[in-house]
Amino acid sequence: MSAAPVPQGAASNPMQAFQDAIAAAGLTPPDAIVDDGAIHRFSTNGKTRDDSGWYMLHTDSIAAGAFGCWRTGLQSTWCAKSDQAMTHVERDAHRERVTTMQAQRKTEQAQRHHAAASDAAHRWRSATHCTEHAYLRTKGVKDHGVKVDIAGALIVPMHDTAGTLHSLQTITPDGDKRFLFGGRVKGCYHAIGKPAGMLIVCEGYATGASIHECTGHAVAVAFNAGNLEPVALALRTKYPHLKIIVAADDDHLTDGNPGLTKARVAAQAVGGLLAVPEFQAARPDKATDFNDLHQIAGLDAVRGGIEAAAPCTVKRGQTVPPLEDDAVDAWPELQSLIAQIDPEEYPLDALPDVVRCAVLEVAGFVKAPIALIATSALAALSLAIQAHTDVERADKLSGPCGLFLLAIADSGERKSTCDGFFTKPIRDYEAREQEAAKPLITAYKSEHEAWEARRSGLKEKIKALAKEGKSSALQVQDLREHDRGEPAAPRVPRLIYGDATPEALTYALAKQWPSGGVISSEAGSVFGSHGMGKDSVMRNLAALNQLWDGAALPVERRSSESFTVRGARLTMALQVQETTLRAFFDSTKGLARGTGFLARFLVAWPASTQGTRNFTEAPANWPALAAFNGRLTAILDRAAPIDDNGGLTPAMLKLSPEAKEAWVTFHDAIESELSTGRELFDVRDVASKTADNAARLAALFHAFTGNIGPIDIEAMESAARVTAWHLTEARRFLGELAMPAELANPARLELWMLDFCRREHTDSVPTREVQRCGPGGLRDKAAFKQAVTELAELGRARLVQDGKKRLVQINPALLAVTG
Repeated sequence: MSAAPVPQGAASNPMQAFQDAIAAAGLTPPDAIVDDGAIHRFSTNGKTRDDSGWYMLHTDSIAAGAFGCWRTGLQSTWCAKSDQAMTHVERDAHRERVTTMQAQRKTEQAQRHHAAASDAAHRWRSATHCTEHAYLRTKGVKDHGVKVDIAGALIVPMHDTAGTLHSLQTITPDGDKRFLFGGRVKGCYHAIGKPAGMLIVCEGYATGASIHECTGHAVAVAFNAGNLEPVALALRTKYPHLKIIVAADDDHLTDGNPGLTKARVAAQAVGGLLAVPEFQAARPDKATDFNDLHQIAGLDAVRGGIEAAAPCTVKRGQTVPPLEDDAVDAWPELQSLIAQIDPEEYPLDALPDVVRCAVLEVAGFVKAPIALIATSALAALSLAIQAHTDVERADKLSGPCGLFLLAIADSGERKSTCDGFFTKPIRDYEAREQEAAKPLITAYKSEHEAWEARRSGLKEKIKALAKEGKSSALQVQDLREHDRGEPAAPRVPRLIYGDATPEALTYALAKQWPSGGVISSEAGSVFGSHGMGKDSVMRNLAALNQLWDGAALPVERRSSESFTVRGARLTMALQVQETTLRAFFDSTKGLARGTGFLARFLVAWPASTQGTRNFTEAPANWPALAAFNGRLTAILDRAAPIDDNGGLTPAMLKLSPEAKEAWVTFHDAIESELSTGRELFDVRDVASKTADNAARLAALFHAFTGNIGPIDIEAMESAARVTAWHLTEARRFLGELAMPAELANPARLELWMLDFCRREHTDSVPTREVQRCGPGGLRDKAAFKQAVTELAELGRARLVQDGKKRLVQINPALLAVTG
């Protein structure tokens, strides 16, 4: 979020100054400003039906606010007093207020996105296939994956790289274009054709259709100039080896030529080429894009323009918004950092409403990474529901709904605190059940002691008869009968295990309670336990894999009782430090992946929030968390379906026909990327389990919300989005894990520095700050120097001297990506 400049007189007339800041950002400001700190909407382009602008303003203490436009993605903060003019107390208070405003905006944005995505899915299903349309005839192009709605408007779907539908663009026969209210635009696009060596990113549908029809190349329609860069970056991550061309609109009569300017920045950001439509001297004023060129000069001219695409370099003196001109010295050509897969924003709007609101409520107080908090919530869902529900994906394909979740994060990220919020109803349930079972346990102990005494008497009698040389056949038969009548210990629910070893866990599931979960914020004791030593790691990894699958697990013991785990369900939710996990991979010599153990986990590798978690008092009330806990308690209080052998017999949930179709589509989309050279080849072990995990998560969403009948398409699509996000996280971590340090370290350093610079509103990081707080492994001077050297050679960062300070400066083009 960029900061708006502070005009003179802002303190004396903050309302006017705030309006001026909105206008300076290129938006039409509202006629009147309400300074109550709440979010208000307004038209950013002067049109009465436009409602895409938003602002919030506080005028108590130092006047401060924020504003932006949902349609373009613009967002900015404003303060009546410059940062330099504030006291330390004022500066801290202002930053806290900015953080609060950002949280408000994100919450509203998530709500709007979720509602729009639901509306888009309904409207898309209700629309009909496009056979002809006046807009297409006017533009001289064909239909490519578009539909027509009941009102006769052409509708163009807006998907993300995971294939999730977020919104729609409607185009009337006369060419009026609109997006769904509140729908996500950033990073969403409409795909025409399948990528095969080259991919072209452009603004509008007609432009994309013209380009595809004359070149045959795949096209991504980004819908507007401001979305070119987010779409190009998302596609660079999805297709790291493809040649990308950004096809510009040449807005030659518009100040600043936004079409060309934004296209150039997008091409620079992904190391791509820039294509610009070339018109002859008799060019009409309104001719700006490749579809206009198509209609004026034919498809050959369009093809020639694409073939003439050229590299786009950062020239000396060129400005790269939002930085000022004097902040940009000569930088070499920005080259792609192949090792890096950029993290994606956690799909919070995909969670059920009760879960999402609880996660946001906890986040407002704990301030841990959202992905970490969401992982804690999903672990609680899994642990509470897994005893009651299994899921059937297709005939002969069914199994548990329990999840294995792994968060890779440093100690101190407050995972145990997050777990505590969401597992409280489970712990309360355990305590109630244990209290209620005390009379049963007392009675069992008495009965078992009596049984033991009787058994000892029979054994003594057999010994005495043996000494006398007499037959003890009757006593041996009595002993056999007696052993068959051994009193069984009452089964008392114990669901949560901290750092239990696999051996202790399997025994507890077989003998105590058949549903449990390993919930640990310091999972180093799990990965580093003696059970994961070289003599037993293979056996124990296989055991955990079988528990995830819900299979029967025989456990043979030489020195104690052997047993079989049947009908058990297991959840795992672990946080482990990166260095510990890497050491585990090294020590197991590939078994962690070779056995499929890691493949079963939904991985999260969130950026740390440490250093930004200013203290706030706990809220007096937690309505969202109370709703979450109430629903979980209702599920837990249902009797667990345990058979006579102590195993679970959960009810089987099936997918509705629409959900089944969505699951098959999701499964096949992943499967198509598993072969050699495809996007998911290097993580095919994890990817091959992703569709299974999506079905599990859909079952959890369905059961938690209390829906009756088969799993619906909304639960399935939401689950697919969440599991696709986790797959990207696994690609990020495992991609680095598989690379030598000299390739992985520059990517890790760059991500950490970008986060630091955006948080601190700077373009440079002191070297001592990196070595004090930077990523593990890069605090070593030699590794740090090598990583900076690599980034400098790629034009992405450089060492600079500022007096006595040595700094690493980030290329401003990188900061402009989401700054």
